[in-house]
Amino acid sequence: MRLRGPLLALLLLPLGSPAQTVGVVLSGGGASAMTHIGVLMALEDHGIPIDRITGSSMGALVGAMYAAGYAPHEIDSLFRTDLFRTMAEGGVEDRYTYFFKHDQPDAAVINVKIDLDTLLQTSLPTNLRSPVLIDFEQMRGFAGAGAASGYDMDSLFVPFRCVASDITAQRPVLFRQGDLAQAVRASMSYPFYFKPIRVDGHLMMDGGLYNNFPSDVMYEEFLPDVIIGSNVASNSAPPTEDDLLSQLKAMLQEPTDYSVRCDNGLIIEPRTSTGLFDFSRIGPTIEEGYAAAMEWMAEIEALIPRRVAPAEVAARRAAFRARWPQLRFGGLEVTGLRKGQTRYVERMLTDQDGTIDMRRFKSLYFRLHDDDNIGRLFPIARYVPERGDFDLRVDVRAEKDLHARFGGMFSSRPINTGMVGLRYNLFGRWSSSLQALSWFGKFYAAGQVRLRADLPTAAPIYLEPLFTIHRMDHFRSFATFFDEVRPSFLVLRETWGGLNAGVGLGNKGRLRFDVKYGQTRDSYYQQLDFSPTDTADVTELAHWTGGFIAERNSLNRKQHANAGDQLKFEARYVTGQERTEPGSTNTQRDLVRDQHDWFFLKATLDKYFLQRGVFRFGALAEALYSNYPFFANYTATVMRAPVFQPTPESRTYFLENFRAQQYIAGGVRTIIAVSRNRFDLRLEGYVFQPYRAILRSADDEPEAGLAVSDRAYLASGSLIYQSPVGPIWFNTSYIDGLPEPWAFSLNFGYVIFAQRSWE
Repeated sequence: MRLRGPLLALLLLPLGSPAQTVGVVLSGGGASAMTHIGVLMALEDHGIPIDRITGSSMGALVGAMYAAGYAPHEIDSLFRTDLFRTMAEGGVEDRYTYFFKHDQPDAAVINVKIDLDTLLQTSLPTNLRSPVLIDFEQMRGFAGAGAASGYDMDSLFVPFRCVASDITAQRPVLFRQGDLAQAVRASMSYPFYFKPIRVDGHLMMDGGLYNNFPSDVMYEEFLPDVIIGSNVASNSAPPTEDDLLSQLKAMLQEPTDYSVRCDNGLIIEPRTSTGLFDFSRIGPTIEEGYAAAMEWMAEIEALIPRRVAPAEVAARRAAFRARWPQLRFGGLEVTGLRKGQTRYVERMLTDQDGTIDMRRFKSLYFRLHDDDNIGRLFPIARYVPERGDFDLRVDVRAEKDLHARFGGMFSSRPINTGMVGLRYNLFGRWSSSLQALSWFGKFYAAGQVRLRADLPTAAPIYLEPLFTIHRMDHFRSFATFFDEVRPSFLVLRETWGGLNAGVGLGNKGRLRFDVKYGQTRDSYYQQLDFSPTDTADVTELAHWTGGFIAERNSLNRKQHANAGDQLKFEARYVTGQERTEPGSTNTQRDLVRDQHDWFFLKATLDKYFLQRGVFRFGALAEALYSNYPFFANYTATVMRAPVFQPTPESRTYFLENFRAQQYIAGGVRTIIAVSRNRFDLRLEGYVFQPYRAILRSADDEPEAGLAVSDRAYLASGSLIYQSPVGPIWFNTSYIDGLPEPWAFSLNFGYVIFAQRSWE
């Protein structure tokens, strides 16, 4: 029975004394444990002393921040930031995502990592969220307090303890000394959410597995006069036959005693609807903790007559934080890698003279994280008093040797395409990889092999030789999966090889040069009304091409983005020899050979802006200028003409009305993003304005239309679900110029094809 009000106060009053010490115990509980922040705020607001603190899991993080000298209102402010939300969800701040390290996007939805050193044992993922940002920020946030305390947790602003679970020795572990950030990270490594870490050779997981409410630790370590507990956890229900999660919990977790061993103690149990991993309602969760503490405040004040003025607490806190040394690194140690790999990491994190520039360090650190050969990073800052700065130790694990990727596009329309990719990592003094990718389906088939090598230069540079062969097959009947598939009216084939070379331009920019040699072979009919006995026209082009692309890209997804922007400028020159052999549907009968030389300049701006609650708006603008030549006939000309394809669906059609030698095009988007950004209702409309349209003459010759006299329109509406393995979306589109301009489809996956020679 819970005693309230004056009766409890009278019973407990004789127990109080001016020398009372008060310990606060904070339970685990995932996101719901953010209520502890509100509890600490309420205690400080009412002058209740907090002399000792222990915590487990999320309670360890909140408790460590208080013990390190952060005031409750500061912790509250930090937890409400976008930075904390990004950390909790396993992301990286957008400005630190390193575009230069990103490969050409492909259609993969599943990535399986395989370790060749373990007889091709498949390595299943051990975490749902990346801890890289939270590891970095905890290192940075706790470094000063650790140095000021001499890495003795009794010498923090408030003495502190936290617990973790040693799954190597299968026992609980108590942290009294050592690196504070490492101890907290060990305590909050919730199974399958954050990857566990090694401490002194032992693998550490969440403290809640063995002790989710360390009141026994508080009592045995500090023997306080009063213990106040804040608890949002409970023991799991017994496992059932059909509930795998309950079975895993039963195997991993030991029951916790959620009581206070001290005679003079009480437990605050905030009521919250926040789920284990629900970091979407941070403010309300903290406020629920404050309200729960206020319900107990009369009993707390009766139990603890001692008061500490807020000014006194603030002065002690300021004095402790004044002892924090400035975070500067005078030395670097890289562990976990071979010698050549270690040298590569050192070059990535330091300037040419071997020093660490603190102004650039975070950016360099996350550039290293974005390297495909880096599997894991964990930083520890250790203060060196004689130097007055810190040594940085970075424990690095190389990524698995082999990655297998699976994906493609699966649709109610007959464009189904599978994709399989293999990537073999080559990590030494250079960060390199060899990749082989294949797409397979009636509509699209391709194979590509490429080797990328990131050079150990001061400026980020990569070289990428590659070879590609692909085929795109446009059927005569192309509306739905259930349509009878008739002979193809247009088949585009291309084989090319070449070299890409890239230079990084800041975190979001990249300049890429290339030179390629390619051969195209296109088979087609001049009209849709052809018979199986007709022979197709064939146009071949053997060509050299070279160009560059300057790009800045911060889009948040490789397809169906709803935030960020992309600005791209392209310039390209092509020279080649055409050979066209007419078929039976062509009015011409003579073989055509011709030399073609042309260039094009293209600028694209894709931007999302004006986010208002669930509403987001975007715009796309594109302009192209070229002296693209006319080929032997109309179809041969439009097949390779520059094209505007603003939506994924439009890339699966042969769009005659959206091709021209020069054009401007653009459109607007309205997006309603709901359910934690998982569902998007996307409405888009575009207009294509050629300077002179490419028209078909009576004898199937290409001819230029009148200036600015023709235009085409495209509209699209999609309901998109971003599932954990890829987008699922229903689309309806209106596309000018198609025999059936309205199209409907249900799709899963990505409409992303292999790079073409002219891209």
